Order: sequence, then structure tokens, then C-alpha cells
Amino acid sequence: MRQNNVSAIIDLNEPSDALLPLTQFRPVGTLPFAGRYRLIDFPLSAISNAGIRDVGMFMPRSARSVQDHVRSGDAWNLDSIRGGIFTFPYVANKDYSDPANRRRYFDDYLTFLRKSDSSYTIVIGARNVDNINVQEVQQFHVEGNNPITVLYKRQLPDKVNANEEALNISDAGDVTTIMKASEITPDPVNHMVPMHMGVYFLRTSLLIDLLQNASQREEFIRLPEILHEALEVYNANGYEYTGFYANINTIKRYFDANMAMLDEANYQALLFSQREIYTKNLNEIPTFFSKGSDVNTSLLGTGCRIEAKRIIPLFSGGSLLIAVPRLKIPSSCRAQKLVPVAS
Repeated sequence: MRQNNVSAIIDLNEPSDALLPLTQFRPVGTLPFAGRYRLIDFPLSAISNAGIRDVGMFMPRSARSVQDHVRSGDAWNLDSIRGGIFTFPYVANKDYSDPANRRRYFDDYLTFLRKSDSSYTIVIGARNVDNINVQEVQQFHVEGNNPITVLYKRQLPDKVNANEEALNISDAGDVTTIMKASEITPDPVNHMVPMHMGVYFLRTSLLIDLLQNASQREEFIRLPEILHEALEVYNANGYEYTGFYANINTIKRYFDANMAMLDEANYQALLFSQREIYTKNLNEIPTFFSKGSDVNTSLLGTGCRIEAKRIIPLFSGGSLLIAVPRLKIPSSCRAQKLVPVAS
């Protein structure tokens, strides 16, 4: 993939109420994951592994933790002389009856896209745990019949919420509408539902046209809704993602996705495949275990101090623990499964 052929938009303004209080002072994208990672590492790594160097990051209301983690983007090889990460201030929920706010919302996207001089753009969020091959998505898009490509993951109906977004896919393989999962008939062969991942791939010129047209409408409409409408107007190519996947939209899913990383097969497949997941290196001292600590199955960030004499075991002879960097677990701790979250 030649440099500047693809640009990326990372929209960090994602629903987070269902993850409170974890998201009270931080966006979904900077929630810790698997000890040393943050959720935003997954889209940044996918972008970096594809050789993309123009990244527009649209900041959430609480942007401090994003800036602290991403900084210049050097951990993802995005601190290049030409291109790099361009951050745009939070504007998602301002009063858009004010023409100045509406103009600013669209101008930020349009300015980035025009200056990127890219042929294609991938639009992605930070709430998914996955390892997307963007180069493969681009090839799939070029060979497809539709101007937009949307990503989906097949899941069992009992693993999704009825109101979550799923894709209606025609017999020809075209995505025609976005519907509630409860409205989609599971595939008769594998009994699964194609769940919308919220990732779009399209020509930059088309995205610019969509944004320009939306900016002239009487009612205000945000980028996710613009893309939803465009999918139903043009239809889309449906790219099936088959790797490890978790949509972090509830505390239970956040917990379960972390616990899944204690399975070595999941851990290696997600984080250390041919497309490695990168994160900021803290360069800290190793985690310290006191003589009385008792933890057998764990994923630990650096700089932790584990003093717990006994964490109630999930199975005979051990316990499950995932700890973020610089965490201290005192001797008074009693838990069966533990996923601490940094403040």
C-alpha cells in the first residue's frame, strides 16, 4: 500500500453511558485492556500495520487520557515528517442550531480529508477489540461492486443484544440495510447474525461529497448517521472479519473480553499475529510479588505490587488476575476474578 493512498478517521465520540463509572473521566478508547494495552491501540495498530500515515483523530469530551497515551504517535510509527496524527477538538455534542458550530463540525473532517490527498479513507472507532487487516479490506473493496465497504462479525444471537446493529445481507452478498439484531434472521447454516462493526472503507472523494451534502441540509446529522444513510442509498460490500472480536459497549463485555485474554490461544492470535498490536512503552520496573502473594493465572502491566495473600480461586490451586500498570493489590484483597481499571 503506497503511502497516502489511504487515510484514516478515528472517531472517539462513542456512547459510553453503559460503561459508567469506568468512563466517567475517560473515553471508551483509553480503557485499559489485557494489562498493558488501551482500546485505542487496536485501531492505531491496524492503521500502522497497513502503512497508513495520515490519521485524523476526533477527540472526545475528556481528551486528556487520549493525549497522554497517544502523544506523537511514535509507538505506532505515526510520528513521520509527512503525515502523522492530526487531532481535532471535541465538537460532537455542541449546540448545532448555531451555524458556527455546524460549520466547524464539517470543516474539521473536510479539511483533514482534502489535505490527506488520499484515494481511500477508513472510518473506525475505538470500542472494538479486534485485529483488522486493512490492506485486505482495501483489496476486497477494490474488487467489490459497491462504493462503500462495511465490516461485520458473525455472532450467535444469544451473544448479542436485541437492539445492537446488524447487517441485512442479500443473496448476492450486498449489504442493503442496518437493522436491529432482533430483526435479522440467523443464517440457516451457522445460525449466526452478521453484526455491524462500525467500520467503513470508501473513496475519499465520496466521503467528501457526503459531508458537503450533509453540511447543506436543514437538519444536522453526524458522521455515523451520514455513513448509515449512504450505505442504504448505495448498498455496500460486506467484508466478514473472522478473528477475535469484542464490542466493548457494556461492563460485562469489557470484563469478559479481558478474561478471554487469559486463554493463551486468544492472547497470541489477537496481540501477536502477523499484525502485532502496539502500545506505548512505559519503561518501568517489573511487577513485584510479595512472598505471601498467591496468583497463578495473570496478565500484569509493569510497575505493579501484588501483596494479596489469597485471591479466592476460580479453580483449584489458582486465581485469575489482570492488572494495569502501577497497580497495588493489598493483602486485604479478596476477589474471584479481578480486572482493575486505572483512575
